[in-house]
Amino acid sequence: MSNNSPPTEFSELATNNVLQLSKAARQLFRQKKFDQARELYAQGLSADATNPYLLSGMGDVCREAGDFAEAQRTYQRLLDVEPENLYALRGMGDSLKAQGQLADAIQHWAHYLNLRSGDVHVMTRLADAFKQLEQFAQAEGLYREILQTDSMDSYALSGLADLLHRSGRDHEAISCYEKILTLRHDALHILTIVGKLCWRVSDFDKAKHFFLKALDIDPDNPYALYGLGNCYRWQREYAKAVEVWQRILVHSEGTITLYSRLGDAFTHLGDFSSAEQAYRQVLDKGYDRFAQIGLIKLLCDQNNFEHAIEEFNTLLGHEKDPWKQLDELSRRFVQTGRRAAMIRFYNLLLAAAVPNCIEPERLKDLLKKLEG
Repeated sequence: MSNNSPPTEFSELATNNVLQLSKAARQLFRQKKFDQARELYAQGLSADATNPYLLSGMGDVCREAGDFAEAQRTYQRLLDVEPENLYALRGMGDSLKAQGQLADAIQHWAHYLNLRSGDVHVMTRLADAFKQLEQFAQAEGLYREILQTDSMDSYALSGLADLLHRSGRDHEAISCYEKILTLRHDALHILTIVGKLCWRVSDFDKAKHFFLKALDIDPDNPYALYGLGNCYRWQREYAKAVEVWQRILVHSEGTITLYSRLGDAFTHLGDFSSAEQAYRQVLDKGYDRFAQIGLIKLLCDQNNFEHAIEEFNTLLGHEKDPWKQLDELSRRFVQTGRRAAMIRFYNLLLAAAVPNCIEPERLKDLLKKLEG
Protein backbone atom coordinates (compact mmCIF):
# COMPACT_ATOMS: atom_id res chain seq x y z
CA MET A 1 0.00 0.00 0.00
CA SER A 2 1.27 3.48 -0.84
CA ASN A 3 2.16 5.79 2.02
CA ASN A 4 -0.34 8.28 0.52
CA SER A 5 -3.26 5.81 0.52
CA PRO A 6 -5.74 6.09 3.39
CA PRO A 7 -6.11 3.04 5.63
CA THR A 8 -8.89 0.64 4.59
CA GLU A 9 -10.69 1.26 7.87
CA PHE A 10 -10.73 5.02 7.19
CA SER A 11 -12.17 4.54 3.68
CA GLU A 12 -14.90 2.25 4.98
CA LEU A 13 -15.71 4.74 7.73
CA ALA A 14 -15.94 7.59 5.23
CA THR A 15 -18.17 5.52 2.97
CA ASN A 16 -20.41 4.57 5.85
CA ASN A 17 -20.59 8.19 6.96
CA VAL A 18 -21.64 9.28 3.47
CA LEU A 19 -24.31 6.56 3.33
CA GLN A 20 -25.66 7.53 6.74
CA LEU A 21 -25.64 11.19 5.82
CA SER A 22 -27.39 10.43 2.52
CA LYS A 23 -30.07 8.40 4.31
CA ALA A 24 -30.62 11.14 6.88
CA ALA A 25 -30.89 13.78 4.16
CA ARG A 26 -33.31 11.63 2.17
CA GLN A 27 -35.51 11.25 5.27
CA LEU A 28 -35.60 15.04 5.72
CA PHE A 29 -36.40 15.38 2.01
CA ARG A 30 -39.40 13.05 2.38
CA GLN A 31 -40.57 15.17 5.30
CA LYS A 32 -40.28 18.22 3.00
CA LYS A 33 -37.65 19.76 5.26
CA PHE A 34 -35.78 20.95 2.23
CA ASP A 35 -33.41 23.45 3.84
CA GLN A 36 -32.17 20.91 6.40
CA ALA A 37 -31.82 18.19 3.76
CA ARG A 38 -29.92 20.55 1.49
CA GLU A 39 -27.53 21.44 4.30
CA LEU A 40 -26.75 17.77 4.93
CA TYR A 41 -26.16 17.06 1.25
CA ALA A 42 -23.87 20.09 1.06
CA GLN A 43 -21.85 18.75 4.00
CA GLY A 44 -21.48 15.42 2.28
CA LEU A 45 -20.48 16.97 -1.05
CA SER A 46 -17.84 19.11 0.63
CA ALA A 47 -16.14 15.83 1.52
CA ASP A 48 -17.02 13.83 -1.61
CA ALA A 49 -17.88 16.21 -4.47
CA THR A 50 -18.57 13.52 -7.07
CA ASN A 51 -20.62 11.08 -5.00
CA PRO A 52 -23.58 10.12 -7.23
CA TYR A 53 -25.97 9.49 -4.34
CA LEU A 54 -25.28 12.90 -2.83
CA LEU A 55 -25.47 14.71 -6.17
CA SER A 56 -28.72 12.98 -7.09
CA GLY A 57 -30.22 13.75 -3.70
CA MET A 58 -29.09 17.38 -3.79
CA GLY A 59 -30.55 17.79 -7.27
CA ASP A 60 -33.88 16.34 -6.15
CA VAL A 61 -34.03 18.61 -3.09
CA CYS A 62 -33.25 21.75 -5.10
CA ARG A 63 -35.84 20.80 -7.73
CA GLU A 64 -38.59 20.12 -5.19
CA ALA A 65 -37.74 23.35 -3.37
CA GLY A 66 -38.17 25.27 -6.64
CA ASP A 67 -34.51 26.15 -7.11
CA PHE A 68 -34.46 24.76 -10.64
CA ALA A 69 -31.28 26.52 -11.76
CA GLU A 70 -29.29 24.97 -8.90
CA ALA A 71 -30.95 21.61 -9.52
CA GLN A 72 -29.84 21.83 -13.16
CA ARG A 73 -26.26 22.60 -12.14
CA THR A 74 -26.23 19.71 -9.67
CA TYR A 75 -27.66 17.18 -12.11
CA GLN A 76 -25.10 18.33 -14.69
CA ARG A 77 -22.28 17.66 -12.20
CA LEU A 78 -23.63 14.13 -11.85
CA LEU A 79 -23.92 13.67 -15.62
CA ASP A 80 -20.33 14.83 -16.00
CA VAL A 81 -19.39 11.88 -13.80
CA GLU A 82 -22.01 9.40 -15.04
CA PRO A 83 -23.43 10.48 -18.44
CA GLU A 84 -26.08 7.75 -18.36
CA ASN A 85 -27.29 8.23 -14.80
CA LEU A 86 -31.07 7.76 -15.06
CA TYR A 87 -31.93 9.86 -12.01
CA ALA A 88 -29.90 12.77 -13.35
CA LEU A 89 -31.37 12.52 -16.84
CA ARG A 90 -34.92 12.49 -15.55
CA GLY A 91 -34.32 15.21 -12.96
CA MET A 92 -32.48 17.37 -15.49
CA GLY A 93 -35.43 17.11 -17.88
CA ASP A 94 -37.83 18.16 -15.12
CA SER A 95 -35.63 21.10 -14.09
CA LEU A 96 -35.21 22.31 -17.66
CA LYS A 97 -38.95 22.09 -18.31
CA ALA A 98 -39.65 24.15 -15.17
CA GLN A 99 -37.39 26.86 -16.62
CA GLY A 100 -39.17 26.79 -19.98
CA GLN A 101 -36.33 25.03 -21.80
CA LEU A 102 -38.51 22.38 -23.38
CA ALA A 103 -36.24 21.45 -26.29
CA ASP A 104 -33.37 20.67 -23.92
CA ALA A 105 -35.72 18.81 -21.57
CA ILE A 106 -36.87 16.65 -24.47
CA GLN A 107 -33.27 15.66 -25.26
CA HIS A 108 -32.65 14.46 -21.71
CA TRP A 109 -35.94 12.54 -21.43
CA ALA A 110 -35.37 10.94 -24.86
CA HIS A 111 -31.88 9.86 -23.73
CA TYR A 112 -33.44 8.41 -20.58
CA LEU A 113 -35.96 6.40 -22.60
CA ASN A 114 -33.21 5.08 -24.85
CA LEU A 115 -31.71 3.57 -21.71
CA ARG A 116 -34.97 2.58 -20.01
CA SER A 117 -37.77 2.21 -22.55
CA GLY A 118 -41.36 1.89 -21.46
CA ASP A 119 -41.21 4.21 -18.42
CA VAL A 120 -44.70 5.67 -18.75
CA HIS A 121 -43.98 8.56 -16.37
CA VAL A 122 -41.15 9.87 -18.53
CA MET A 123 -43.03 9.01 -21.73
CA THR A 124 -45.90 11.18 -20.50
CA ARG A 125 -43.52 14.03 -19.67
CA LEU A 126 -42.02 13.76 -23.14
CA ALA A 127 -45.41 13.64 -24.85
CA ASP A 128 -46.63 16.68 -22.89
CA ALA A 129 -43.52 18.62 -23.93
CA PHE A 130 -44.00 17.74 -27.60
CA LYS A 131 -47.63 18.81 -27.33
CA GLN A 132 -46.67 22.12 -25.72
CA LEU A 133 -44.32 22.74 -28.65
CA GLU A 134 -47.21 21.82 -31.00
CA GLN A 135 -45.31 18.83 -32.32
CA PHE A 136 -48.56 16.92 -32.25
CA ALA A 137 -47.53 13.85 -34.25
CA GLN A 138 -44.69 12.99 -31.86
CA ALA A 139 -46.91 13.65 -28.83
CA GLU A 140 -49.78 11.57 -30.15
CA GLY A 141 -47.47 8.66 -30.95
CA LEU A 142 -46.21 8.57 -27.36
CA TYR A 143 -49.67 8.86 -25.81
CA ARG A 144 -50.96 6.02 -27.97
CA GLU A 145 -47.92 3.90 -27.15
CA ILE A 146 -48.72 4.27 -23.45
CA LEU A 147 -52.39 3.44 -24.06
CA GLN A 148 -51.47 0.26 -25.92
CA THR A 149 -50.09 -1.03 -22.62
CA ASP A 150 -52.79 0.50 -20.39
CA SER A 151 -55.86 1.71 -22.28
CA MET A 152 -57.12 3.60 -19.22
CA ASP A 153 -53.95 5.43 -18.20
CA SER A 154 -55.48 8.68 -16.98
CA TYR A 155 -52.47 10.91 -17.75
CA ALA A 156 -52.12 9.62 -21.30
CA LEU A 157 -55.86 9.88 -21.87
CA SER A 158 -55.92 13.45 -20.58
CA GLY A 159 -52.95 14.45 -22.71
CA LEU A 160 -54.35 12.80 -25.83
CA ALA A 161 -57.84 14.26 -25.31
CA ASP A 162 -56.39 17.76 -24.98
CA LEU A 163 -54.25 17.21 -28.08
CA LEU A 164 -57.24 16.03 -30.13
CA HIS A 165 -59.27 18.97 -28.82
CA ARG A 166 -56.58 21.45 -29.83
CA SER A 167 -56.24 19.78 -33.23
CA GLY A 168 -59.95 20.21 -33.98
CA ARG A 169 -60.61 16.46 -34.00
CA ASP A 170 -63.74 16.90 -31.96
CA HIS A 171 -65.33 13.46 -32.29
CA GLU A 172 -62.10 11.69 -31.29
CA ALA A 173 -61.63 14.11 -28.39
CA ILE A 174 -65.16 13.41 -27.15
CA SER A 175 -64.50 9.68 -27.14
CA CYS A 176 -61.26 10.20 -25.21
CA TYR A 177 -62.86 12.51 -22.65
CA GLU A 178 -65.68 10.01 -22.11
CA LYS A 179 -63.10 7.39 -21.14
CA ILE A 180 -61.65 9.83 -18.62
CA LEU A 181 -65.13 10.35 -17.15
CA THR A 182 -65.43 6.60 -16.48
CA LEU A 183 -62.43 7.08 -14.18
CA ARG A 184 -63.43 10.46 -12.78
CA HIS A 185 -67.18 10.82 -13.22
CA ASP A 186 -67.25 14.02 -11.14
CA ALA A 187 -64.48 15.87 -13.01
CA LEU A 188 -66.32 19.15 -13.44
CA HIS A 189 -63.99 20.77 -15.98
CA ILE A 190 -64.04 17.62 -18.15
CA LEU A 191 -67.85 17.57 -18.12
CA THR A 192 -68.00 21.17 -19.36
CA ILE A 193 -65.30 20.58 -21.99
CA VAL A 194 -66.97 17.50 -23.46
CA GLY A 195 -70.34 19.26 -23.30
CA LYS A 196 -68.96 22.12 -25.38
CA LEU A 197 -67.41 19.68 -27.85
CA CYS A 198 -70.74 17.86 -28.27
CA TRP A 199 -72.39 21.23 -28.87
CA ARG A 200 -69.76 22.04 -31.50
CA VAL A 201 -70.60 18.87 -33.42
CA SER A 202 -74.33 19.70 -33.07
CA ASP A 203 -75.09 16.78 -30.76
CA PHE A 204 -77.20 19.00 -28.54
CA ASP A 205 -78.93 16.30 -26.50
CA LYS A 206 -75.59 14.74 -25.58
CA ALA A 207 -74.17 18.17 -24.80
CA LYS A 208 -77.12 18.89 -22.49
CA HIS A 209 -76.49 15.58 -20.72
CA PHE A 210 -72.94 16.62 -19.80
CA PHE A 211 -73.85 20.18 -18.87
CA LEU A 212 -76.64 18.93 -16.61
CA LYS A 213 -74.25 16.46 -14.95
CA ALA A 214 -71.88 19.37 -14.31
CA LEU A 215 -74.73 21.38 -12.77
CA ASP A 216 -75.57 18.46 -10.49
CA ILE A 217 -72.09 18.97 -9.03
CA ASP A 218 -72.04 22.79 -9.14
CA PRO A 219 -75.52 24.30 -9.75
CA ASP A 220 -74.07 27.78 -10.36
CA ASN A 221 -71.24 26.79 -12.71
CA PRO A 222 -71.24 29.56 -15.36
CA TYR A 223 -69.63 27.43 -18.10
CA ALA A 224 -72.24 24.69 -17.74
CA LEU A 225 -75.10 27.22 -17.56
CA TYR A 226 -73.86 29.08 -20.62
CA GLY A 227 -73.37 25.86 -22.57
CA LEU A 228 -76.79 24.51 -21.60
CA GLY A 229 -78.40 27.78 -22.68
CA ASN A 230 -76.64 27.53 -26.03
CA CYS A 231 -78.10 24.06 -26.54
CA TYR A 232 -81.61 25.31 -25.83
CA ARG A 233 -81.03 28.24 -28.19
CA TRP A 234 -79.99 26.02 -31.08
CA GLN A 235 -83.00 23.80 -30.42
CA ARG A 236 -85.17 26.95 -30.54
CA GLU A 237 -86.21 26.58 -26.90
CA TYR A 238 -85.61 30.26 -26.27
CA ALA A 239 -87.52 30.55 -22.99
CA LYS A 240 -85.38 27.79 -21.45
CA ALA A 241 -82.23 29.44 -22.81
CA VAL A 242 -83.19 32.76 -21.19
CA GLU A 243 -84.00 31.07 -17.86
CA VAL A 244 -80.64 29.31 -17.78
CA TRP A 245 -78.59 32.32 -18.86
CA GLN A 246 -80.26 34.58 -16.33
CA ARG A 247 -79.04 32.24 -13.59
CA ILE A 248 -75.50 33.31 -14.50
CA LEU A 249 -76.38 36.96 -13.87
CA VAL A 250 -77.34 36.20 -10.27
CA HIS A 251 -73.65 35.75 -9.46
CA SER A 252 -71.81 37.73 -12.14
CA GLU A 253 -72.11 40.83 -14.33
CA GLY A 254 -72.30 38.74 -17.48
CA THR A 255 -70.19 38.89 -20.61
CA ILE A 256 -70.75 40.74 -23.87
CA THR A 257 -71.46 37.44 -25.61
CA LEU A 258 -74.01 36.44 -22.97
CA TYR A 259 -75.98 39.69 -23.31
CA SER A 260 -75.88 39.41 -27.12
CA ARG A 261 -77.29 35.89 -26.88
CA LEU A 262 -79.94 37.07 -24.43
CA GLY A 263 -80.93 39.86 -26.80
CA ASP A 264 -81.32 37.36 -29.63
CA ALA A 265 -83.39 34.99 -27.48
CA PHE A 266 -85.67 37.77 -26.21
CA THR A 267 -86.18 38.89 -29.83
CA HIS A 268 -87.31 35.41 -30.82
CA LEU A 269 -89.70 35.41 -27.86
CA GLY A 270 -91.17 38.75 -28.95
CA ASP A 271 -89.99 40.47 -25.76
CA PHE A 272 -88.55 43.45 -27.61
CA SER A 273 -88.08 45.62 -24.54
CA SER A 274 -85.90 43.03 -22.78
CA ALA A 275 -84.05 42.36 -26.04
CA GLU A 276 -83.16 46.03 -26.51
CA GLN A 277 -82.12 46.30 -22.88
CA ALA A 278 -79.75 43.33 -23.36
CA TYR A 279 -78.21 44.80 -26.52
CA ARG A 280 -77.85 48.22 -24.90
CA GLN A 281 -76.14 46.56 -21.93
CA VAL A 282 -73.41 45.56 -24.38
CA LEU A 283 -73.27 48.69 -26.50
CA ASP A 284 -73.17 51.04 -23.52
CA LYS A 285 -69.74 49.53 -22.76
CA GLY A 286 -68.48 49.95 -26.32
CA TYR A 287 -69.06 48.79 -29.86
CA ASP A 288 -69.82 45.12 -30.52
CA ARG A 289 -70.70 43.88 -34.01
CA PHE A 290 -73.04 41.09 -32.93
CA ALA A 291 -74.97 43.31 -30.54
CA GLN A 292 -75.13 46.08 -33.16
CA ILE A 293 -76.53 43.74 -35.82
CA GLY A 294 -78.95 42.29 -33.29
CA LEU A 295 -80.19 45.76 -32.40
CA ILE A 296 -80.68 46.68 -36.07
CA LYS A 297 -82.72 43.55 -36.67
CA LEU A 298 -84.73 44.19 -33.51
CA LEU A 299 -85.59 47.73 -34.64
CA CYS A 300 -86.69 46.37 -38.01
CA ASP A 301 -88.87 43.78 -36.26
CA GLN A 302 -90.52 46.70 -34.47
CA ASN A 303 -90.94 48.54 -37.82
CA ASN A 304 -88.67 51.24 -36.43
CA PHE A 305 -86.75 51.54 -39.69
CA GLU A 306 -85.60 55.12 -39.17
CA HIS A 307 -83.66 54.18 -36.05
CA ALA A 308 -82.54 50.96 -37.71
CA ILE A 309 -80.84 52.98 -40.44
CA GLU A 310 -79.17 55.19 -37.82
CA GLU A 311 -77.81 52.12 -36.08
CA PHE A 312 -76.73 50.70 -39.45
CA ASN A 313 -74.70 53.85 -40.06
CA THR A 314 -73.04 53.24 -36.68
CA LEU A 315 -72.24 49.71 -37.83
CA LEU A 316 -70.65 51.03 -41.02
CA GLY A 317 -68.55 53.45 -38.99
CA HIS A 318 -66.87 50.53 -37.25
CA GLU A 319 -66.71 47.86 -39.96
CA LYS A 320 -64.47 47.81 -43.04
CA ASP A 321 -66.67 45.61 -45.21
CA PRO A 322 -70.30 46.87 -45.34
CA TRP A 323 -71.37 44.05 -47.66
CA LYS A 324 -70.25 41.45 -45.16
CA GLN A 325 -72.47 43.13 -42.58
CA LEU A 326 -75.41 43.25 -45.01
CA ASP A 327 -74.96 39.53 -45.67
CA GLU A 328 -74.94 38.84 -41.95
CA LEU A 329 -78.05 40.97 -41.46
CA SER A 330 -79.78 39.23 -44.36
CA ARG A 331 -79.01 35.85 -42.84
CA ARG A 332 -80.51 36.93 -39.53
CA PHE A 333 -83.67 38.16 -41.28
CA VAL A 334 -84.09 35.00 -43.34
CA GLN A 335 -83.53 32.73 -40.33
CA THR A 336 -86.54 34.27 -38.60
CA GLY A 337 -88.78 34.44 -41.67
CA ARG A 338 -88.50 38.22 -42.00
CA ARG A 339 -87.70 38.50 -45.69
CA ALA A 340 -90.32 41.24 -46.20
CA ALA A 341 -88.80 43.34 -43.42
CA MET A 342 -85.37 42.89 -44.95
CA ILE A 343 -86.60 44.04 -48.38
CA ARG A 344 -88.20 47.11 -46.85
CA PHE A 345 -85.05 47.91 -44.92
CA TYR A 346 -82.90 47.68 -48.07
CA ASN A 347 -85.34 49.91 -50.01
CA LEU A 348 -85.11 52.49 -47.24
CA LEU A 349 -81.31 52.25 -47.33
CA LEU A 350 -81.45 53.16 -51.02
CA ALA A 351 -83.55 56.20 -50.23
CA ALA A 352 -81.47 57.28 -47.22
CA ALA A 353 -78.22 59.22 -47.12
CA VAL A 354 -76.05 56.22 -46.40
CA PRO A 355 -72.23 56.36 -46.80
CA ASN A 356 -70.69 56.04 -50.25
CA CYS A 357 -69.40 52.57 -49.38
CA ILE A 358 -72.93 51.25 -50.07
CA GLU A 359 -73.09 51.05 -53.86
CA PRO A 360 -76.71 51.66 -54.99
CA GLU A 361 -76.48 49.42 -58.06
CA ARG A 362 -75.13 46.52 -56.04
CA LEU A 363 -77.88 46.97 -53.46
CA LYS A 364 -80.51 47.06 -56.22
CA ASP A 365 -79.20 43.75 -57.60
CA LEU A 366 -79.45 42.25 -54.13
CA LEU A 367 -83.02 43.46 -53.79
CA LYS A 368 -84.00 41.93 -57.15
CA LYS A 369 -82.76 38.55 -55.94
CA LEU A 370 -84.70 38.87 -52.69
CA GLU A 371 -87.88 39.99 -54.41
CA GLY A 372 -87.61 37.46 -57.22
